[in-house]
Formats: sequence, structure tokens, C-alpha cells
Amino acid sequence: MDKQISSGVDDRPQYVQIRDLMRDRIAKGQYPVGSFLPTESELCAEFTSSRHTVREALRLLTEAGLIQRRQGSGSRVMAATPHQNYVHAMRSLDQLFQYASDTRFLVSEMTTGKPEPTVFPEVGDDVGECLIVRALRLERDEDIPICDSIVLVNAAFAGIADELEHGTGAIYRRIEERFGVEVAQVVQDISVCPMPAGSAKPLGKTLQDVAVCVRRRYLGPDGAVMLASVNYHPADRFAYTMDLRREGPKGAWS
Repeated sequence: MDKQISSGVDDRPQYVQIRDLMRDRIAKGQYPVGSFLPTESELCAEFTSSRHTVREALRLLTEAGLIQRRQGSGSRVMAATPHQNYVHAMRSLDQLFQYASDTRFLVSEMTTGKPEPTVFPEVGDDVGECLIVRALRLERDEDIPICDSIVLVNAAFAGIADELEHGTGAIYRRIEERFGVEVAQVVQDISVCPMPAGSAKPLGKTLQDVAVCVRRRYLGPDGAVMLASVNYHPADRFAYTMDLRREGPKGAWS
């Protein structure tokens, strides 16, 4: 049975309560994907609410990607579950390690070979045979995909393959701990590209969608590539933020 809109017991705004009730109905299939919600007038009557309150609830459902509203056409159900916006903040390797620890790394394929030039153009031909890992990174406690990843591991550290099935933690940190080496620098590039064919299905997207491509190269003290990754994020579910701080009172920004 539906939970009813509370009067006095629940101190949340009424539009939030209406949003939650409608969201539950959509998730349970009471309003299937492709169907239309009741009209604003019908919702106002059901919940004894003003039109403004109902519109605020519908706005929240729209922002969650559950419905699409068009003037004169009503509110159409577009998805059964809310989309997730993933915001990745990083200013240090420790935060990158925390990011990996807070997510799951689901490996789908591991092979040995030379890096594909179109996927890893910045790595060069001097790397030779490498361990190549294809995986999906997910929210830690949910089956919500964050990105589709292709990871290149220098052959000197390919023995790490037996640990990657466990699915948590940062690969670079595992290499450091197992082989007694240290990552000295991480070079990161972010760009926008068409959604790759191999990434569209696992991310729940189509070839018409756009991806945010995050490339990282992990370099050792000698400048050699220890590890490289290409991560394709759905553009509508990803944001990136950096915290820049001065190195000294009058120093350059770092």
C-alpha cells in the first residue's frame, strides 16, 4: 500500500513527500516507463496540494531523470530509477586512492599484448607487451556504473593480475606495495568524445551519447609508464572538481 502524505508527522516539505511517493510508484511499475503521470490537476486533488507544490515535486522527478515534462503533453515516465551524477574531486594521490577504495572494479577481460595506438596514443611504442585489463567501475554498494575502463599495466608489474579479481582498491597502490616501487607522478587528461561502442552497453548508453574520457598515466621516478588508464564516463552523470592551493605564501598555484 502506498504511504500517504503526512500532515504534521513528517516535517519534510510537502513537495518532497509527493516526490518520494511518486518515485516509489514509478519504481514499483505503477507508472511504467513510457506511460504518463496523472495531470497536475489530478495530483493537486489527490494530495490536497497547490499547483505550485505539485510542480516542485515534478521538477525534482525531472531532475532525477525519471520523467520528462512537455507543455501540453503532460509528464512522461522516462526511467524506473533515478540517474546518478558522479562527482569526482581530487587534488592528491591519496584522494585518488580513496576514490578507488570507495568504488568497485569489476573485471570483464584480461589479456596480454601491445597497447592499441588509438586507445593509448600517449604511451608510445617503447612499452612493449603489457597486461591489458577491461573493467567496469561501479558505486561501492550499488550496481550503478561510474565508468568503463581500459587499464594498461607495464609488463614488469603484470604479476598483479591475480589480485585484480578482488575488485577493490587502487591498482597503482597494489603495484607499489607488491613490488616496492613508488609512483612519482600522475598525468591526467580530460576530454569529451563520442561514446565508444564497447562502453555504451555496460554504461546503459547508446552510440549517440557523449562520454567524458579521463586518461591517466602513472609514472615512476625514471619517468617510465608504470600504469595507464582510459576511463569513459557518461557525460550526463559526471562532474570533476579540483582544489588548487598555493605551494607557499607567494608561490605559484599547485
